[in-house]
Amino acid sequence: MRRERFQNKVATGSFTLPAAAVLATLLWCGEGVYTLDYLWGWLVCGLTVYLWVETNNAYSLIRVRSLLTPSVYLFMTGCVSSLHPLQRGSFIAFFMLGSYYLLFRSYQRTEAVAPIFHSFLCLGLGSLFFPQLLYFVPFYLWYAVVFLRSLTWRTFWAAVIGVMLPYWFAAGYCLYTDETGWFVAHFMELARFQPLCRENYLQFDFLQASTVGVVFLFTLIAAIHYIRTSFNDKIRTRMLLYVILIQELLILAFMSLQPIHFQPLLGVLLMNSAPILSHYFTLTHKRFTNAVFVLFLFMFAALALLDLWTHWSIF
Repeated sequence: MRRERFQNKVATGSFTLPAAAVLATLLWCGEGVYTLDYLWGWLVCGLTVYLWVETNNAYSLIRVRSLLTPSVYLFMTGCVSSLHPLQRGSFIAFFMLGSYYLLFRSYQRTEAVAPIFHSFLCLGLGSLFFPQLLYFVPFYLWYAVVFLRSLTWRTFWAAVIGVMLPYWFAAGYCLYTDETGWFVAHFMELARFQPLCRENYLQFDFLQASTVGVVFLFTLIAAIHYIRTSFNDKIRTRMLLYVILIQELLILAFMSLQPIHFQPLLGVLLMNSAPILSHYFTLTHKRFTNAVFVLFLFMFAALALLDLWTHWSIF
């Protein structure tokens, strides 16, 4: 009989998500800052968590009943205080997750115009806050061809219109308010690349570098395990998780090549890592993986405590 370890009890427990919500709220309040942007940041994070619940229920990314994906995302976000105020990264993570939810609905559908249009619409809305999100558009089209088998000429043009629609309204607003400079500058950001030099990577403090390092380490362990055992999942689940894995690789590559965008991409990185980590922690039962889960909780808790200590020692 397979032994149920601590990681499995947490993964399938009914109190995991409420416990994560309480802990994240306490960490949100731990800095002693109660301004409106912190409240809005908490609310947007809550909406992203709810969307993860809906995504997990709709597509069964984990083949057992579990709310670990939204719980892991909530726990990681709560431990990283730089993500607590409302910022671009909060909206980017929400809209990218929304684009996943809608894109996945197009899986092997002969008539997938509506989900493709709405998925790329979400991507376009997110790019209003972070124009570099448009770099992911070709990859989304590639996902629709290779993994989802839903790209036709009709869905291609639906994707193009979906991405362009937010800018159609934005252009009209800029013309009405005579602020065309913002519209031009927004697209000029796509051509601005930070040169690769050592000084650009020395600007990060210990907490920022440690956060990305910890996420990368545990996600790498989970990704390697999934690639080796993906045959246990249904074909649809496999294809959807491969999309998330490739997105994870692209986000990490983007952060590595353009560290100037570290902060807006950090929230996206945590959002994208959550299902990969949750799949690993929920469906493994060995002593080693249980130790990895405990170490994951401990390292993020240590980062949160160090962050709080640094914050309060300033005053």
